Amino acid sequence: MTPLLTGLGLAAAAGLNAWAVLLLFHGLVRLLPQEFPGPVTAFLSSPVVLEVALVLFLLEFIVNKIPLVDRFWESAHTLLRPIVGVLLCLACLPDSAGVLGRIGASVGAAAAALAAHLAKSTTRLTSTAATRGVTQFFLSLAEDVVAVVLATLCFFQPLFTAILLFGLAATLLLHRPRVARTVQLLLFRIQHPRSHAPHAD
Repeated sequence: MTPLLTGLGLAAAAGLNAWAVLLLFHGLVRLLPQEFPGPVTAFLSSPVVLEVALVLFLLEFIVNKIPLVDRFWESAHTLLRPIVGVLLCLACLPDSAGVLGRIGASVGAAAAALAAHLAKSTTRLTSTAATRGVTQFFLSLAEDVVAVVLATLCFFQPLFTAILLFGLAATLLLHRPRVARTVQLLLFRIQHPRSHAPHAD
């Protein structure tokens, strides 16, 4: 159960900033390689992945602080962050997890990363609309720090993952209308309302 909780925690943190968590993962693998027995660990800890993660982290650090531009970045990461979350979770699972166990963990990791991504995007879009982007820099910086802190907590205290997942679920349920609108914005499905003004007789 501990490897699963660790993996789900890393996946949820990746939903906030996949590249920052992936860089943290590289450091953890060097310090505690025995904690990542999964077959994907060799791939995730490779120099190529490290270089890509570093470049994308620096790019996200800049792009996420630019109003409107960050919307396109967030939309692209609606798919990318869950993928990274799944890979991080699989890296934590031992061979004894089995095929069905890995499939179940992958589904859970994708859901955890997507939930965190939607919570982050909803907060970001709401803040941007309310402040017209004034707080964008500080909000983005806080997101980066929170992602790394949460990943670290979930790694060293896996039981914290349960609290994190419960908090994400509660947040999404309590703000369903905003979350639904965020999903539409991320998928670029918001349409301009049509005017239905009555015709003069």
